[in-house]
Amino acid sequence: MTALTVSEAIQQRGSVRAYTDQAVSRETIEEILELARWVPSNGNLQPWKVHVLTGDKKKQLSDAVFAKMGDQPQGEETDVRIYPKGVTDPWRARRTQCGETMYTALGIEREDKMGRLMQVARNFAFFDAPVGMIFTVDKSMVEQQYLDVGILLQSIMLLAQERGLSTCPQAAWSMWPETIRKTLCLPDSDRVVVGLAMGYVKEGDKAAHIQQQRVSLQEYVSLHGFD
Repeated sequence: MTALTVSEAIQQRGSVRAYTDQAVSRETIEEILELARWVPSNGNLQPWKVHVLTGDKKKQLSDAVFAKMGDQPQGEETDVRIYPKGVTDPWRARRTQCGETMYTALGIEREDKMGRLMQVARNFAFFDAPVGMIFTVDKSMVEQQYLDVGILLQSIMLLAQERGLSTCPQAAWSMWPETIRKTLCLPDSDRVVVGLAMGYVKEGDKAAHIQQQRVSLQEYVSLHGFD
């Protein structure tokens, strides 16, 4: 395990989209999740469920999605919206810049529609990471509990970073809730929130480290009552 401060883990973490085939041990996964269960949640509801996939089960889920993508390129009706309807600036501009930064780094031109679609499809193989996770909550939960899932997700990513693992949070998995429920034998009451790829980074691959822009402190912070 790499000795990292929280500050170092936050700065080193990035969304990695290229992994080696090196397995992640069950012991390591359980250690990460054992520590992550101590994160806060409103009223201590601990509303999350984490479904960890590897090997044949992970492939089974990917295969089930790929089998449907030709007829349903937009996926299924989602349980949660990935974006609000009619995103306006500055958020629209940030999303556009995020995509262009990634596709430029990967050498996929704007005109290469098929290339971009194929890159999006790689989400559903967890970018070939050896471990995939699907996060769900019960349908009775409301917005605050989805925030709790985000806290858990971030904590898992930082704990993975500390152990030399890379990750990529994947809102794209929320496009296939029915397929996920069917493949993983989940109850209809489970709502699919987000996915996560985890494994060892494939250094040298252009999808391994894509640096995205961040807004400045002045753009997102307002200090009240300070001198």
